[in-house]
Amino acid sequence: MLKAITFDYWNTLYKAAAYAHPLRRRFLFELFAKHQIDVSLEQVDAAEDVARRTWNKAWREEYRTPSAAEWVRVMLNELLIELPPVDFDALALCYDRSLLDANPGPTLIDGAAETIRRLTQHYRLGVISDSGLSTGRTLREFLIRDQLIECFTQLSFSDEVGVSKPHPRIFHLTLECLGAEPHEAVHIGDLTRSDIAGAKGVGMQAVRLTANYDDADQSVEPDAVLGSYAELEQWLTNKRAE
Repeated sequence: MLKAITFDYWNTLYKAAAYAHPLRRRFLFELFAKHQIDVSLEQVDAAEDVARRTWNKAWREEYRTPSAAEWVRVMLNELLIELPPVDFDALALCYDRSLLDANPGPTLIDGAAETIRRLTQHYRLGVISDSGLSTGRTLREFLIRDQLIECFTQLSFSDEVGVSKPHPRIFHLTLECLGAEPHEAVHIGDLTRSDIAGAKGVGMQAVRLTANYDDADQSVEPDAVLGSYAELEQWLTNKRAE
């Protein structure tokens, strides 16, 4: 019998998009102008590509999500630029917190809010998320904005736990906080490598949600592939009837 459900954040609860990219880019060039640094858009694009590849390598091979400060450091090193500490810190903070000023900002997957509120009547809910450049502190703000944060008993973000999915620690920590054994829980996510493999690796059930992103990687078989929150609710109803 299922007691707990955990959710990925991006492309599971919220639609993933480059919401903050224009704000980050604008602040970056404002700092360059302040210090009379002449850098082209193409040079910044190339440096950010190096930062992105460095970030992805750590995520995939070290099971961690590097901070915004690490991203900024790699990017500036690639550009051979050193900013004063106060400006470096401000830039790193912008890369984390500018998501809060994005317009439009992160939007929920269709049906997510209504389903989450109904599921709290039957299950203990949690979030297991890799945080990216925006920290868990920032991502919580959108759950507060959308009046969903109280629906979740535990929020586990990789920058706070210290490991990213599919590392088992982030799943076990969440299950412990939810008071559920792995066989009593199901994880909902969009990525096979992190969500499905991570959940199945600790003995949880796993559902791949394709409502906003359909992962081409099918190396690990989930317990179900569902296209919407309506389908998820029906799947859970069927599970309760078994």
